Amino acid sequence: MVKFKSRQLYLVTGFITGFVCAFMLILNIDDVHIDISSRSDYASSAAAHRIQRDLAADIRVLCMVLTCPENLELNAQHVHATWGQRCNKLIFASSENYEPLGVVKVVEPDAGSYKDLWNKTREGFRYVWQEYGDQYDWFVKADDDTYIIMENMRRMLSVYDPAMPLYFGYQMKRYNVSYMSGGASYVLSREALHRFMSEAYSSEKICPSVKEWGIEDYYMGICLQNVGVHLIDSQRALPEENKTMIFPLEVGEFVYTNNDSIPDWLRQMSVSRIETGKDCCSNYSVAFHYMTPGRMYLFDFLLYNMRVFGRSYEEQRPVRLTNDEVLERFPLENNSEIRDLTKMLNMPDNF
Repeated sequence: MVKFKSRQLYLVTGFITGFVCAFMLILNIDDVHIDISSRSDYASSAAAHRIQRDLAADIRVLCMVLTCPENLELNAQHVHATWGQRCNKLIFASSENYEPLGVVKVVEPDAGSYKDLWNKTREGFRYVWQEYGDQYDWFVKADDDTYIIMENMRRMLSVYDPAMPLYFGYQMKRYNVSYMSGGASYVLSREALHRFMSEAYSSEKICPSVKEWGIEDYYMGICLQNVGVHLIDSQRALPEENKTMIFPLEVGEFVYTNNDSIPDWLRQMSVSRIETGKDCCSNYSVAFHYMTPGRMYLFDFLLYNMRVFGRSYEEQRPVRLTNDEVLERFPLENNSEIRDLTKMLNMPDNF
């Protein structure tokens, strides 16, 4: 009886051992097969990551995202989990500190709501300049419902010298003053931010003072133009392209072929012609506004995980513009009426 049980034990042990060995062999064969068949994909992916890594090292971008305590769970944490990870540095400007997300208090608790947006932007940039001004080349201002494709933003910025006073975004105009849409996000070069802080920030003559319900993006346009900063509409930012890259609305509003999807206020204030349908947008689009958290994760999946079988393409960084070429393409606007805001005639009611 003992011999029989021992023999059974040997048979069971042998069977299990053989099964495990066979299973491991199958796994090894399968791994070898996968490695061989995907070698070209791996090489292509590695090259793409190398390009992205080199670009991130060359084009150092700090992202300042405006938020508020009640939006930490609604929006800010989802920015942090998606596109914010691809900034060289991510800062959330708010009225309370929250270390896990990198949220910094830049205004008092009673001055952090939407009506205080101009003050929050000013103080956010003041904090960023004091703490990080010498560490980064470009400084992005975005809202917590903005989605940015950082690789495409760096591609656009790679054409320019951050030592020049430059200001990128979706260009709009009101009261005869050009500016960049705040919700769509805008970008300041290191020199532009330096001029804002050293010349405009403390001068009510050339830069609107702090007030509730101030028009943040319009005010920023006034301040920057008064210190000699050049405006660059994303639609004209690259010589070889003429399609919009930064959008004040969710991209679906532009892709939809019915022109009625674009609100009248945007048509009236946009400097460049608005195109809709399949030719609306650059293949290297940069930023979109009014994005829900669900849309942010959807974009992340589509852009960084989903593949279209058989599709591949080669890319090169665009050719850098000389400083003279930039000055010729984007001259300063003649806005003499905003040189002294105490004498400005054409202005909003709350100015």
